[in-house]
Amino acid sequence: MAVTLALIMIGVLAAQPALAQGRNNEIYTQDDVAVDETAANANAAREKALDVGQSRALDRLLRGMTDPRDHDRLPRPGNEQLLRLVRSIDVANEAVAPQRYRATLTVRFDAEGVRGLLRNAGIAFAAADKGLSLVVPVLRYDGGSFWDDGWWRGAWETAVGRGGLIPMLVPLGDLADRQALPADGGALSDPAAQDALAARYDAEAVWIAEGRVAGGQLEGRLTGTDGTVLTATAPVAGEGGEKAAADTVVTQLLDQARSGWRSTNLVDYSRRESLDAVVRFGNLSVWAEIRRRLSALAMIEAVEERLLSNKGAEISIRYYGDRDGLQAALTRQNLALMPLGTDWELVDRVRNPVGASGMPVGSVAPGTAAPASVAPAGQPAAPIGRGLPVGAATGQTPPAGQAAPVGSVPPRATGSGG
Repeated sequence: MAVTLALIMIGVLAAQPALAQGRNNEIYTQDDVAVDETAANANAAREKALDVGQSRALDRLLRGMTDPRDHDRLPRPGNEQLLRLVRSIDVANEAVAPQRYRATLTVRFDAEGVRGLLRNAGIAFAAADKGLSLVVPVLRYDGGSFWDDGWWRGAWETAVGRGGLIPMLVPLGDLADRQALPADGGALSDPAAQDALAARYDAEAVWIAEGRVAGGQLEGRLTGTDGTVLTATAPVAGEGGEKAAADTVVTQLLDQARSGWRSTNLVDYSRRESLDAVVRFGNLSVWAEIRRRLSALAMIEAVEERLLSNKGAEISIRYYGDRDGLQAALTRQNLALMPLGTDWELVDRVRNPVGASGMPVGSVAPGTAAPASVAPAGQPAAPIGRGLPVGAATGQTPPAGQAAPVGSVPPRATGSGG
C-alpha cells in the first residue's frame, strides 16, 4: 500500500524534545507501535509492516475511545479505507534485512474520519476534546518530597508521550516550574500554585504523580485537580528494579485515569438533537472566536446562524448525545447554556463570568419574565440583523469588545429545547 512517510531522524528528535513531546500528545496519535514482518523481499516486508502497524494503531486508538463492552464489534476497515484515515506516519528504529523489516511507528489519524467510523458503526465513544493536563512527577521520602528527574519522571514522559484520550504533558521541571509549584509543604495541593503552573503551559488541569518506595514496593498515587485520587503498586525486585516497577505503576495509573474519563464522557452518536439559543457579543471578531470554540467540540455537528448582527446572533446548535453532555462539553470551552425566558442563551464565561447564583449577571432565571427591553415569549421578536444598534431600546451601547447588555438581543418566542 502506497503511503507517504514523514521520516524523522533520531538526532532531530533528541535536539527538539519539546516539539516531539507536543506531537505525541495529540489525541489521535498512536506512538511506539512496533512492527516486525517478513516477506519475499525487503520491500514487500516493509509494505506488509506498514499495513499491520496502521491497523494495530487504529485498533489501539478505538479501544481507548470506547467502552470495553463494545470492543468485540469495533470496525476493522480494509486497506483503502484505512489509508484515508491516516494523516501521516513517522518511522524510527528502522532495520532492513533481505526478507525482513522492523521499525517503530508513530501513526497520526484524521480525527473526523475516526469519529465518523465509530458513528457509522453505531458505537458510543468519548468525545476527545479534553484540554491539556500536566503531570508533575514527585518522589516522596520520609524526609519530604521533591520534583524527580530520574526513573520516575522518565516513566511518565515515556507513557504520556504515547498519546491517549487525555492529552498529557510532563512539564520541563525548570526553576520557574518549581517556583510556581514547590514540591515541599502544602503547595502541591494548593489550587493557586497548581493554576500558576498550568498557566505556563496553557493547561486545563494538573495531576500530581507521587511515587514512594517502601517495603520493597513502589506505591504510586495520582491526584487530579478535581480531587480524583488513583493508586497502584508494583514490587521493586529483579531485573530493572525501580524503573521496571515505575513502568508498571504508571501504566496502571494512566489506564485508570483514561477509563474514568471515558466512562463519564461517552456520547451516543446515534442520537441527534438541536437547540436554539441567543448569543451576545461585543463585535464580530468575538463571535468568530466563540464559533471556533464551538466547532472544536466533537459532539457538535453544526452551528447555524439564523439571525446575525454585529452585536448578537440567534443560532441553532445541532449536536450528538444529550443536553447534559452538551453542557459538560461547553464548559471545557468556557461556554455555558443559561435559561433565558422560554429559550436559552449561550454565554461566554471568559467575558461574562457566572455570578453567585450560577447564572451570568443580568440573566433571566427560569420561569421569570424577560426584561422590558426583551420581547416577551409569544410576541414578535425584534430582528437583530437590520442594523439597529444593540442596546438601542435602553440607550446603552456597549464598548467594543464587551458583551452587550441583557435585552439587546431578544429570545426566540419558542425553542426546540434539545
